Amino acid sequence: MAPIPPVGRARALAAVRAGDLPLWLGSPHPFVAIVEQDGVIRIRALVVDPAEAEAARTASLAAHGHWLPEQHYELGRPTGPIHLEAATRAELAAAIEAMPWPERW
Repeated sequence: MAPIPPVGRARALAAVRAGDLPLWLGSPHPFVAIVEQDGVIRIRALVVDPAEAEAARTASLAAHGHWLPEQHYELGRPTGPIHLEAATRAELAAAIEAMPWPERW
């Protein structure tokens, strides 16, 4: 995946309302996701496990001779800090509309 532009509030809201989740957010690479976890919907930071990243980097260099930032960010899992949480998609959409939306999301 090449660097990507921000998804933006409008597209994130549309995805939440339609139930098109998970949705990865972040520019130039994903670092936040909107996910359904533990019976709620969350906006949560993506975390890359350093040991997993190092193993993947080593394998990629051995097989292909390269390791790109995109490959690192693809390993992100929604296990980091929770930025926002709601019981329903409608509640999350209302909270998204009310919050200051980060420019890089």
